[in-house]
Amino acid sequence: MTPRLKILISALIFIAGFLCSSPVRAEWRDELPDNLRMFGRYFWAGGYSLERPFLDEGPFAEANLRLNGRYIIDSEWNLEFAWQVDGSYFEGLAMMPMTGSEGLVNLSWEIDERTNWRARQLFDRLQLNYQSGDFTLDMGRQRIAWGTTLTMSFMDMFHPIRPGDPFVPEQPGTDAVRLQVRTAPVAGWDFLYAWFDDEGREAVAAKYHDVYGDFESAMSVGRIREEDFIAFQTTGDVNDVGVRIEAAWWDTKGEGEPYRAMLEFDYAPNSSTYLSGEVFYNGPGVEDPYEYDLERIAMGGLYPARWYAGTRCTYNPGGLSTLSVLGLGNLSDDSWFADLSLQHSVSNSTDLRIGYQHYEGSLVSEYGALPDIIYLISTTYF
Repeated sequence: MTPRLKILISALIFIAGFLCSSPVRAEWRDELPDNLRMFGRYFWAGGYSLERPFLDEGPFAEANLRLNGRYIIDSEWNLEFAWQVDGSYFEGLAMMPMTGSEGLVNLSWEIDERTNWRARQLFDRLQLNYQSGDFTLDMGRQRIAWGTTLTMSFMDMFHPIRPGDPFVPEQPGTDAVRLQVRTAPVAGWDFLYAWFDDEGREAVAAKYHDVYGDFESAMSVGRIREEDFIAFQTTGDVNDVGVRIEAAWWDTKGEGEPYRAMLEFDYAPNSSTYLSGEVFYNGPGVEDPYEYDLERIAMGGLYPARWYAGTRCTYNPGGLSTLSVLGLGNLSDDSWFADLSLQHSVSNSTDLRIGYQHYEGSLVSEYGALPDIIYLISTTYF
């Protein structure tokens, strides 16, 4: 198939995906019961990079474009659309602004062998939602996050996100069936069955959550990707300081220790400033960087080490600009990176973000071999 034909087919599928929404809605109108809603999001990402060898000296640039189309069909059959366009440019290590490796519809393709032009399309959200009384049922590709702290998302068992990645604004979707049952005004159960690919990797889990005093707590148990887990999390305030604790026993099939734990503190001294700090113990990780699986790190594997610490600070004086500082350190190999960014609301529908990431550490470390990054991201909603 020629590159021009691929581009034409991609464009036709993209246009047809939205033009077909109205007849589908009309066909289903008399069949769906009340209280049933449909959510969806279309995702397209493309990028162009100026190729250079890995770790070569000199500047390196990449430009990316991402388009999100969201739609909601409510019980009254009102159809609403919201669009988002992200454009980004940065100098540094090549990466693509993807939201996940799988999707209901994935039309990825490459034009040439050098792969300096890439495009990808998928439905990252496509779910049915039904609410009745004290239970809610969600079926389809949706956002699932059990155990994820505010800054680093170390304990997210479904789709952990690389800390500080400016091109991944939110967690990708997971194909799942989820039933939420409320047993009290602030308590209830979540029952989940999720699948990740065609190779049989799936998750079966249950979680109970309730409020005890000033703390909201949850306990979950299940099996994910052929690994059993038991997890606990609690969050609340102590003397105006937010505290969050997460701990999990995760069957690692003999690779390291099965225990993981996170302690997070956050504090807002005033309405314009937010501070947080986290410490993460990652039992499956290694203490000696010479034991790293270099192939896994090169393929984007997360958290190879045993200990991490991170901090985040945001400052917004009440205007249209927000200054953010993020730092993450690998305490096992003494490598770290810092992200300094400024986001400004250009208009009611457009945000502009400019940032700089600096990496430090030895060549035999998680972050020491990475080059610094300068990025510029423009986001428009319409």
